[in-house]
Amino acid sequence: MLLPMGTMGRTTFRPYVTFILLIINLVIFAVEAVVMARGATAAESFFGQYALSVCSLSQEPLPLTLRNAIFSMFLHGDLAHVVFNMAFLWIFAPRVEEYLGHRRFLTFYLLVGLIATIVFIVLGNVACPPAEFGADMIVGASGAIAGVMGAFLWLYPGARIRTFVVFRELPLPAFLYLGLWVATDIVAVIVSEGSRVAHHAHIGGFFAGMAILFVATLFKPAPAGNPLQYLDD
Repeated sequence: MLLPMGTMGRTTFRPYVTFILLIINLVIFAVEAVVMARGATAAESFFGQYALSVCSLSQEPLPLTLRNAIFSMFLHGDLAHVVFNMAFLWIFAPRVEEYLGHRRFLTFYLLVGLIATIVFIVLGNVACPPAEFGADMIVGASGAIAGVMGAFLWLYPGARIRTFVVFRELPLPAFLYLGLWVATDIVAVIVSEGSRVAHHAHIGGFFAGMAILFVATLFKPAPAGNPLQYLDD
């Protein structure tokens, strides 16, 4: 597994929205942990109320469905899930937020998250009724974060990603690292069956992020490459 450690280069930009999103995700996960500590019944009640259930879409009013679709972006299944998602958010989101601005970035984040959810609903092949509780639920920030990663790739294809590979750190170009990342999800969709990982949402969010930033750069040019990005220290 190629683990990103950060991006090379410095910036004075303050990614307030990224930081707030990260804190909200962690606080909500802390609430989840308290609920889950009360037992399976409490956990099922919590997720049943706030997570988006694919099999219940036709039974719920649209406002409630939209609310749960947004809430689901801030729910996570376990500690590893939230830690990895927040690491990827912190690495890739600040420079996308810098380009879009705080308000537009928040709108972008929620939009690509919703698009990722729609793609999963349409293409995810969820069995209804589900074989077990939660099998039809969409939880996690990964779809929205995948959109951020697609946006990052479009804006900074040559940026260097500090990547942990086999006990050493290598500076991989964004087009290589992120290209391999999304290719892995595409392969997983083709070869895996019954996976609880929402690969379709990742792919949908990723390409939605690229498409939206393609349109954005028609009106505001993408940042020029930084020739001094190697001077990270």
